[in-house]
Amino acid sequence: MDSDQRDFYRIQYPQADRPRLRIGALVSEVLNLSETGVRFVPAEGLELVMGAPVTAELGFHDGQAMLVAGHVHSVQSEPRIAALHFTSGVPAAKILQEQQILRQRYGR
Repeated sequence: MDSDQRDFYRIQYPQADRPRLRIGALVSEVLNLSETGVRFVPAEGLELVMGAPVTAELGFHDGQAMLVAGHVHSVQSEPRIAALHFTSGVPAAKILQEQQILRQRYGR
């Protein structure tokens, strides 16, 4: 594989158009998403422990929601950002669909 190619698709979301990640009753904003994981701004009060298993619901721009599962891969405090590595994640087709929606809205 060429060094410029990625193994997975990753979407960077604009601040005004971020999908939601629901963990329990708390809803967080998604910063970026790939087939293998998600980076997000944890909701106030959401406590995350490195390596802990997590099941969440990811809400997409088309109104569809998808259950994802994985473990906490990283947590940083300033700025407050966390990452999950999926064991059950998002299909590539869904990532591409999200990318198309963003391109239609923002022309990128």
